[in-house]
Order: sequence, then C-alpha cells, then structure tokens
Amino acid sequence: MNTHATFTRFKWFVIILLLTIVEIGPFPLMGLTLLYIVAFRPRWFKALVDQIYS
Repeated sequence: MNTHATFTRFKWFVIILLLTIVEIGPFPLMGLTLLYIVAFRPRWFKALVDQIYS
C-alpha cells in the first residue's frame, strides 16, 4: 500500500472518529452523513474510494 492511500485512510479515520465523538451530543451527524452518501452518491465519495484502493 502506498503512503498516499495510508494517509487518506488515516485522515478519514480521524474525521469519522471526530464525528463519532461529536455525535454524543444531541445531533446525529454520522447517521445524516451516511444517509446523504447513500441517497445522493456524491462524486467525492467515489473518488475517495478509488484513492484509497488505488
């Protein structure tokens, strides 16, 4: 695995971890984010997956 893919995985791990910590509050951010990704399939998500598995 190249270093760029490793950095991308680490960066998104930290983002998801922060969203999980913030979700302790009254706003369900992770669920809304995942619902958005499933419903609209944004281009940035496809590019992210391609970047991680390149």
